Amino acid sequence: MDEKSRSQLGLLLTDQDKLLDILAQNPSALEDYPELQTHILEKNKKSVEYRRAIRNKEITKDEYIEAILDRIDWIGFELCMTLNLDFLVNKVASQVGSDIEAIKSLEIKEFGNDTLSKLLHLMGNAIYTTQDNKPSYPWLSVRGHANPAFWRKAHLAYDAFQDGYSSHFKLNEYFKFKYGIAVPQSFTRFVRQEGDPREIESWREFAGYVDRCSSR
Repeated sequence: MDEKSRSQLGLLLTDQDKLLDILAQNPSALEDYPELQTHILEKNKKSVEYRRAIRNKEITKDEYIEAILDRIDWIGFELCMTLNLDFLVNKVASQVGSDIEAIKSLEIKEFGNDTLSKLLHLMGNAIYTTQDNKPSYPWLSVRGHANPAFWRKAHLAYDAFQDGYSSHFKLNEYFKFKYGIAVPQSFTRFVRQEGDPREIESWREFAGYVDRCSSR
């Protein structure tokens, strides 16, 4: 370390507020200092906003947790679509056969502890191997799950969803009748999480979508 660097470090160490501001930019680096990490997280402006909203009863903690889990549910689905799930499919098939509706009522014991543990382990590894700082969307899938024929018409499915076909069953029946294309089970979750695909630049590029109103 040269003299200038040493001098700047000395100034920083004597200015606690500035030092805390810098540390707050990456609190995860403070895992070896849990008390300091907690202090910094609590002083974070966004954290203060959250606590104020709870205190003012603008939101509840349960609502906040539900929103977090809804988002994690979608992230988990995306991660699973990058995995080889044959082991899981085979386990479920041995329990319910062709009765796809029965899957909805399976409990942990039917899936099996080892099967679910393996799935969670694979998902954990996938978190580190799939991160490229870009949003992941179904139409960008590279493992054959994208169903491009459907996703190019996703805006029409969104409109139908808004018009009252708000369950997967109703939307799927309508879309197969109207366009001859099945709707993925994940689409209703996608709508609730992401909204109108026309608002997503990646989808517009994928589908070659042009807003006729804005192009006039």
